[in-house]
Amino acid sequence: MNNLIFKSLFVPGSFSFLLILAGLIVYIFRREERGKYFIIAGLIFYFFFSTTPGADLVISPLEKDYTPISIEEMSKADRVVVLSGGKKADVLRRSEVLRISNFKENNLQLIISGTEAVDDMRNDISAIESFFINRGVPAENIYIEDESKNTRENAEKVVERVGESPFLLVTSAYHMKRSLEEFERLGANPIPAPTDFRKKGSDYEFRDFIPSSENLRKSDLAFHEYLGILYYRIFN
Repeated sequence: MNNLIFKSLFVPGSFSFLLILAGLIVYIFRREERGKYFIIAGLIFYFFFSTTPGADLVISPLEKDYTPISIEEMSKADRVVVLSGGKKADVLRRSEVLRISNFKENNLQLIISGTEAVDDMRNDISAIESFFINRGVPAENIYIEDESKNTRENAEKVVERVGESPFLLVTSAYHMKRSLEEFERLGANPIPAPTDFRKKGSDYEFRDFIPSSENLRKSDLAFHEYLGILYYRIFN
């Protein structure tokens, strides 16, 4: 929990707000001119990371080493691990990278990790299972790992089941670097199957330089990953 709070404070959305708030407090209540500099810094920080070029700049290093998986690469493993992120929508969206029509003929084993089955999440899990079953995946080929709450626990729980056997690892492209590091640290052999690429590219339009919540969210995701990678490397 402390780790989550720490990371939440140092993403652009939160950090820019804290700079502006600190500036207002210093300027209004303490009557100090330096408060203006905090406010200006916060506004610049917010503006940069809420534009498409700014958001792309920070998320690109996380995604640049990965490309969508090919049919040939899919044939290298008979297991697929999908990191859900705790939301049914994430699982259904990320599953598209698998070209689900291949499941039936290849008889792949599917592991969905990180669903956190608490409260009403059991209904989500049933929906996820139904989603794959309706697309030809045998129910006995689906395993739900619902105990892990973060990437490190995802890796630990999955490796307990797959050991050193190769498997396709499905997660967002920006999250792949941290995921691979955790699985490989445990001696696993994941094959990257990235999805949900966020970088737009270099062909920017005027509207890309207008701040948006979508871009700020993209920057927050990137910073969250960098902080997560740093944290895991320090406390390996």
